[in-house]
Amino acid sequence: MKKLAVLFFAVLAIGFTFLANVPAASAKAAPDEALVGINTGDATIYGLAGEKPLFLNFWATWCPPCVGEMPAIEAMYKKYGDRIGFAAVSFDNSASDAQKMIAERGMTVPVYACDQDKMSSDYSIDAIPRSILIGKDGTIIAEHVGAMTEAELEAFLSKAL
Repeated sequence: MKKLAVLFFAVLAIGFTFLANVPAASAKAAPDEALVGINTGDATIYGLAGEKPLFLNFWATWCPPCVGEMPAIEAMYKKYGDRIGFAAVSFDNSASDAQKMIAERGMTVPVYACDQDKMSSDYSIDAIPRSILIGKDGTIIAEHVGAMTEAELEAFLSKAL
């Protein structure tokens, strides 16, 4: 009986190991959305993700964790902006609030406004900050809810490199 129990658990462990390493049947496609440029030109998500992976970050000036992670996003934009597209999408009620903050902080990462209701629905955004990594093929590679440190953000972005 003891040998049977050991054999059962061994088969079970091998089965779980196999299943954990099976890739997903299909990746989720990122919805396309119009973005209104605040410190850059207007764009669409598909337009930004077409040539290189895209890092989307949903944030607002009234959100302390969002504002707190902006220096890390700016640093990663300067480091990886030639290999990954960046779009910081403001959920402020007024684009001028975001424009004022990025001007005061000298931020260069592209910042956009959007149709918040549509974006929230299409991307299931129920909390910010929220980061989404989209591959060149338009599929979602990774998602993260909450602020990230520079090291965490770099690890997140490495999934697209």
